[in-house]
Amino acid sequence: MIAGLPENRRFSTRSQPVSTKKVVKKIPSCLLLPLLVTVMLLVLPVTAVAETYYHITLKAFIDPRDNDAVEWAWVSLVEIPKRRAFPEENALFESHGGTLRGSVLALVRADIWRSSHEQRIEKRCNDRSSKMTISWSESWGDRVYALGGLHNPADPDEFSFGFTSGPVLLENAQWFDPSSRAYVVVGPPGMAGSPAEEMKGSYILRAANYRDPLKHYRHCGRQWTEQFLSAFNRFHFRRIFEPGENEIFTQRGFGHRDEKNMIINVIRSSSRQHPHWRQQTM
Repeated sequence: MIAGLPENRRFSTRSQPVSTKKVVKKIPSCLLLPLLVTVMLLVLPVTAVAETYYHITLKAFIDPRDNDAVEWAWVSLVEIPKRRAFPEENALFESHGGTLRGSVLALVRADIWRSSHEQRIEKRCNDRSSKMTISWSESWGDRVYALGGLHNPADPDEFSFGFTSGPVLLENAQWFDPSSRAYVVVGPPGMAGSPAEEMKGSYILRAANYRDPLKHYRHCGRQWTEQFLSAFNRFHFRRIFEPGENEIFTQRGFGHRDEKNMIINVIRSSSRQHPHWRQQTM
């Protein structure tokens, strides 16, 4: 007994059995539903399987003579098991006692941006020394498509991704063919008193397309345009995360002689939010 307490306030040291039924009966019925909801909220996050996202940021230096001539790309992909991405093929595997292994990295969203740029190169005109002017305007992306995969089940840290104009898997596990949507290019506006720009070459849907797809040329009294070809159109990347790491930061050369440079940042995360979306910082 505890000294100083009245006889009727002293605590007993004997363990008293508690009837669970009596406790439940004392809980008002109006509180039972909120209590059950609270319990479910506490349990569900533990049992739910978190999605794994890959957030990619790229910066391409597209003119070795001008570090301000750049393209940026932001891509978010999410892991989807191959058995969901290819249900018919997986059913065939299962009929023979197997299953598709690995994951497809499905497209969540992607965008690109390029800086305005002008360059002049030596090019003769009528057998005389001359310069040809090549330029393009600043522009955001219009339609950008990328896809990736985890193709080595023995090493979940090995992944690859690239830009593509072919079918891509979306985050709802449905395939989408970019060519199923019409791609229309508007030519350069005509200016009164100036010669019209001729549109040369083909203008087709690429993996990385800009709202302003035009690349302008001026030389020897003539003006024309061609389709701007992004550095990301043929970009593919394969790498292995270091043990215990969820970020890759590297660079590599590209171009005919690797004279251009690409900075690459990949973050593996459980969050759908790209941490550097449309931010031009590395």
